[in-house]
Amino acid sequence: MTRGKKPSAAVTEAEKFAERMGYHWIENPEPDLPFDFLIYKPDSIRVVKVRLTRNLIDPEGFYEKMFPDDVVGMRSLPFPPFIIRELWLRTRGERVWRRLEVTPISVGEIEWWGPDKYVNPHVRKEEPGPVGPPGKFIVIGSRNTRPLSGKDPKQMPRK
Repeated sequence: MTRGKKPSAAVTEAEKFAERMGYHWIENPEPDLPFDFLIYKPDSIRVVKVRLTRNLIDPEGFYEKMFPDDVVGMRSLPFPPFIIRELWLRTRGERVWRRLEVTPISVGEIEWWGPDKYVNPHVRKEEPGPVGPPGKFIVIGSRNTRPLSGKDPKQMPRK
C-alpha cells in the first residue's frame, strides 16, 4: 500500500505508545493484510496501521485524499464491523501520534479518548468569539420594531 519499506522503527514506537495506554498488542501474522498490529484491552479491540510521513499534515485536508491507499486497505480488512480500525500518523519532525478512526463512510481524527488517557495535541481549538463589555447593555430601539416610546423608528436619528 505504501511506497518503500515498512516503517519498522515507527511500528515499534507505536507499540510502546499502545502499551502506555494500557493495551496489549499482537503483530500482524498475515503479511497480505494491510495493517501492522492488533491492540486489545478487556473492553476494546482495534486494528492499527502505522504511517510515517515526511511532510506536515494539513489541518484542513481530508484524510481520504491524503492517504487513499491506507484508508481503502483498512476498510477492506476481513474483520467484523465492531472491530475498530485506526490509522496512526506521525510526521518525521514530530514525536506525537495522530489517531484516526477509519469507518466505512468517513475518517475522523480522535481528539480525546478518556479510557486511553489520549489527548491529541493537534486538535484545532475553537477560538472564543469576542467578549462584550461587562455590565448592562442598553438597546436604543430597533429599525424593525416599534420602540417602547411609541415613536416611529424611521423618525429616530441615525448614529
